[in-house]
Amino acid sequence: MQTTEYDSAPTRATAWFWVPGLFITFLLANSVLGARLREGQWHDPVNLTGSQTIIFGWCFLVWLVAAYAVQTHYVPRWLKLAGTLCIAAMVSVAFYYLSPFEDFPLAPIRQQPLGRALFRLSYRGVLVGIFVYPVVYYLAAARKLAAEKLKVEKQERALLQIRATRLEALLAERTAALEKTIAELEQARQQLAENNASNKS
Repeated sequence: MQTTEYDSAPTRATAWFWVPGLFITFLLANSVLGARLREGQWHDPVNLTGSQTIIFGWCFLVWLVAAYAVQTHYVPRWLKLAGTLCIAAMVSVAFYYLSPFEDFPLAPIRQQPLGRALFRLSYRGVLVGIFVYPVVYYLAAARKLAAEKLKVEKQERALLQIRATRLEALLAERTAALEKTIAELEQARQQLAENNASNKS
């Protein structure tokens, strides 16, 4: 079992990944929106909005796949990346052919030879996976580092508490010994005073 991965994470695709995932994949999905608008695709707002929503959906799905892969500690790191890229390619192809919208209205991929179409869609998915995986890896590493730092701080506080408790016990023991010594000295002084008084009489 590997110990260098993120086996300390309590869950795999946790809510911790949802907010950054939604934000980053939204930006990623809309990174080509400007180019699509310059091409005049705004003339068909239904297809433009629908296809952008579909693109965002499969980009976010790739994000979740990467998040699951990064936090899976029993799989080699290279296999996690390769598996994420393969799934990203398949997701890109599946979402395109299942979508009623056209991502490339000026040159529809459905009208191209199947091999060329699959290559273009797979290539697009792999590019998204190559971008998403390192981001997820960095976020997971930062999360693990923060968790380890918190664990060390808790251990240090516990150690300080133990030392303080021992110091208090030692101080109480020394104080009791000192009080006993003072009491014995006082008793010896009184005994000496009584002996002196008896000798004088």
